[in-house]
Amino acid sequence: MPEGTGGGDEKNKSIMSAHLLHIAVKLVEAMDKGKEEALPQEIADVVKLHAKIAVGSAWIPVPGADVAAGAANIWTMYLRINSKLGMKLGESALKTIASAVATNLASYAAVLAVGGAMKFIPGIGSIGGAAIMSGALYAVTLASGYVYLKALTALVGKGGVVDENQLKASVDDFLKNNKSEIKEFIKEAKKDYKNEN
Repeated sequence: MPEGTGGGDEKNKSIMSAHLLHIAVKLVEAMDKGKEEALPQEIADVVKLHAKIAVGSAWIPVPGADVAAGAANIWTMYLRINSKLGMKLGESALKTIASAVATNLASYAAVLAVGGAMKFIPGIGSIGGAAIMSGALYAVTLASGYVYLKALTALVGKGGVVDENQLKASVDDFLKNNKSEIKEFIKEAKKDYKNEN
C-alpha cells in the first residue's frame, strides 16, 4: 500500500483520494507553499478529474486512438498540476514524460491490450473492450498522477532544481525503484474505480 493517507474524514474520501491528497500535501510543503492551504486538494482534484476523463477515452471505438487519448490526457494533467504549482516546463518535455509514464504503467494494467484487441470486433467487441479498458485507464491515470507527484516531491525535497532533465530523471528513478508500490497503487485504483461505479 502506498504510504500514509494524511488527515481528514476518511469516510468521505476514497482510499485513492486520500493517497493523492497526502502526496500533494508533501509536495506543497517541500515547495514551501504551505501557506496555500487549498493547493493540495486542488492538485489531488486535478488528478481525479483526469482519471475520470480517461474513462471517457476508453469509449473511443478506434483501437489505439483510445490509448493515445489517454496519454494526451496524462500530459494535460501534468500541465495543469504545473500551472497550480506555478512551474513552467516545456510542453514537449511533459509530453515525453507523460508518454514514458503511461507506457511504463500500461504494463501493470495488462487488460489494456485485451480491451484494445476486443475493439477490432465490431459492435459487442467495441462495447466489451471499452468496458474492460475503463477501469484500467482510470487506474493508470491515477497512478500517473501519483508517480508525477512523488517524483516532483523527491526532486524538490533533495533541493533539486525542477527543470526538464532533472524531472525526467526523477520520474525514471521513481518508476525504476518503486515497482511494487506502483503495482499496489494500480491494484487499489482499480478497486476504487469499481467502488465509485
